[in-house]
Amino acid sequence: MTQYWHMQMHPDDQSFSEVLHSILENKKIIGLGKWAGGQVEKEDFFNRMKVNDIVAIKNGGKLIALVQVIGGAYEVNDDESETDWIVFRRPIRVLDWDIWGKTLPQPRKTLVICSSENAETTKIIKEWHEKVNEVLTKRGLSLTV
Repeated sequence: MTQYWHMQMHPDDQSFSEVLHSILENKKIIGLGKWAGGQVEKEDFFNRMKVNDIVAIKNGGKLIALVQVIGGAYEVNDDESETDWIVFRRPIRVLDWDIWGKTLPQPRKTLVICSSENAETTKIIKEWHEKVNEVLTKRGLSLTV
């Protein structure tokens, strides 16, 4: 069963969202840094998140992209590029970009699983994913990896 998530990716700098588009498109990864108190997020990222899960990437409440997890989590400690802070990573495929400026009612937290079907955030992400799936199906592209 597909699980939905929402996630923020930034190295303690909200303006980082400008670079985020490039990371998603060119490096095709999502990830987390190491920080004090981030153990729950790391555990979820490594153990609860699965291949084919759908993640809404956001900056605060503003949606940026809808991505699909296509591989397992791994750790990188020797990156010397602009993504050196992304220590824990997963490969993704970008399904869609939010170009309409939509927002989620739950703007806080780095990584959150959508555990309630009735939550407004879950409904927004799920509806977006359903629309993307319609387009992928019309194009003859696989919905899963």
